[in-house]
Amino acid sequence: MTTLASTPLQIPAVTDAEELTCDVLVVGGGTAGTMAALTAAERGANVLLLEKAHVRHSGALAMGMDGVNNAVIPGRAEPDDYVAEITRANDGIVDQSTVRQTATRGFAMVQRLESYGVKFEKDEHGEYAVRQVHRSGSYVLPMPEGKDVKKVLYRQLRRREMRERIRIENRVMPVRVLTAGGRAVGAVGFHTRTGAFVTIRAGAVILATGACGR
Repeated sequence: MTTLASTPLQIPAVTDAEELTCDVLVVGGGTAGTMAALTAAERGANVLLLEKAHVRHSGALAMGMDGVNNAVIPGRAEPDDYVAEITRANDGIVDQSTVRQTATRGFAMVQRLESYGVKFEKDEHGEYAVRQVHRSGSYVLPMPEGKDVKKVLYRQLRRREMRERIRIENRVMPVRVLTAGGRAVGAVGFHTRTGAFVTIRAGAVILATGACGR
């Protein structure tokens, strides 16, 4: 009978940490992190995107979604209508300024996603086919190919002009945001496969690590 000797796990020394620098560090490679990285890169920043798994299939929407439930389409509704309805639906327990921002900026985001290749349902006239689910107003916009949202966004990340601006580090788990003078200046993490430490110096840090939801 042959016995295999176990090899003790060797934790890499902190002094051997890999050091990276960027203009904008995005922590989290889900849908929010991907959009943040694309936005920063489109505005000329050099971006580092950290993801503990793999950006291709990470995040809450990796398995897809069936529609956008806050689509305030011009000509069909106004931001004030949406704010009023969401306030009623939540018995007044909302931050109206945040809801108003979503209502005001949501249509531009729908158009941006559509320009990337995300499909939204249209009616026979070619208009967005929003549905009514609240007591008033139609704000739900179905996505017939919503299962592919993350795939579409990943393709945007891998476009040549984006590859020149966005560095993706998969399998890196950030564990602490570094601060100096009261502001975020980077982060520390480690490779989930090797345990090797990573330190990042950044001009700005965006946390896209998941919503307080289900």
